[in-house]
Amino acid sequence: MAKKKELSFTEARARLDEILSEVESDAGDVDQLAAKVREAAELIRFCRDRLAAARHEVTQVVADLSALEQTVASGDGDSADEGEDDEEDEEDEEDSGNSGDGGEAKDSAGGRLPF
Repeated sequence: MAKKKELSFTEARARLDEILSEVESDAGDVDQLAAKVREAAELIRFCRDRLAAARHEVTQVVADLSALEQTVASGDGDSADEGEDDEEDEEDEEDSGNSGDGGEAKDSAGGRLPF
């Protein structure tokens, strides 16, 4: 027996529209009605599964992008540069002759502000 070709979502949706038109037009044979309804039910199940898979994939992509955004915003992606910033801070403190508390603007975490 030949295997059925995998339908795309668009093809399944088009076939559902055809079946609906046939059933609504009353031109179809009453004896074939049950077969058409059964086919429509299978197509609906197929479309729902495809939509659920797509929804899951989109949700995963959005979550991955959010995680990346948070990583970039928190500066975790610049760990190599952080060491250089620390060295510059130490040099600035040595040049100014103080330990870093005298008159420098600090953020709420105690780090130096860029102004």
